[in-house]
Amino acid sequence: MQLQTGTPVSQGTMQQPPEIVTSKDLSYIKDALSWELLAAKKFAMYAQMAQEKGIKDLCDGLAKMHQTHYQKLLTHLDPSKAMPTQPMPQ
Repeated sequence: MQLQTGTPVSQGTMQQPPEIVTSKDLSYIKDALSWELLAAKKFAMYAQMAQEKGIKDLCDGLAKMHQTHYQKLLTHLDPSKAMPTQPMPQ
């Protein structure tokens, strides 16, 4: 399978990024960054509010997962601007 730009795709994963990022692509990436950051912040807040250890641990894990996704998106956009993964300030 190939995309219209000639970029080969194997099993749904691009082997190389497309040569051109459209404004629609950029808009989606910005939205994805916003969603991941919001999810990370919410789960960090839920972890603080939780009284049961299991729920607190689950929310902490989800906050870290979304923070990792956010950092990964930033790395794909500009590797020099991505920060090392650190715990979110609470």
